[in-house]
Amino acid sequence: MKTIYLFDVDGTLTPAKTRIDSNFSNDLSTWIEGKEVYIVSGGSYERIIDQLGVSIVDKMAGVFACMGNIFYQKYDSGQHGQYSEWKLIYENKFKAPRGFYKQLDSVVRESSYDSKAIHHYEERVGMVNFSIVGRAATQPQRKAYADYDAMEKEREQIVKVLSKRYKSLDFVIGGAVSIDIFNNGNDKSQIIDKHFKDTIKTHKIAFVGDRIPAGGNDYALAEKLRKHPNGGAYEVGSWQDTAKLLKTPPFTS
Repeated sequence: MKTIYLFDVDGTLTPAKTRIDSNFSNDLSTWIEGKEVYIVSGGSYERIIDQLGVSIVDKMAGVFACMGNIFYQKYDSGQHGQYSEWKLIYENKFKAPRGFYKQLDSVVRESSYDSKAIHHYEERVGMVNFSIVGRAATQPQRKAYADYDAMEKEREQIVKVLSKRYKSLDFVIGGAVSIDIFNNGNDKSQIIDKHFKDTIKTHKIAFVGDRIPAGGNDYALAEKLRKHPNGGAYEVGSWQDTAKLLKTPPFTS
């Protein structure tokens, strides 16, 4: 039975918000040959291209960006039977409750973390990415906040509070410093019903991500696959873990 492979990006194929390691890029490019591979990321389509590079993305069968809220797929242009074009298949819209962004501003002000940058939220297709440290933070600032959050569990507390306040929205830990926010059900697991509903009956589907534990933005997809006899999910802690994983079954089949 053929296996289809799905990969997260931040913390799975690259360091968070950083470009792919050049040596791993070469190895990944070789590994992809002859396989059906998709990206499933919380990041935007443009950022995925920036992180992975055009040469890697062009080898993918499709890209599910923004938590699967927008999907681009390769299609046959008719030129020598080769895939050569990308096509937008679907995209969701994010519906923000009244006063929602003012509430996010309030959460930032009330945070006890004192070394903040600017631009704390970004509305993407079908979702919002929210960060206490700020989207304009430097890598050292992001690292400092990630260390702080690992000890204080601030993001977990924010998720609990906002989840109680906004019942129409889901909140999950995303990346190294952020929270992903989307309308109920518009998480990464939506890609199974929207694209792989029939495929999973005849193919195995293996997903690799770093935020698979409960509360992470890979959790819903991982759980949905694990409940299906042809599905599987593999948790990694870094791109180095993924590099090692690709040398083991079922990734060597």
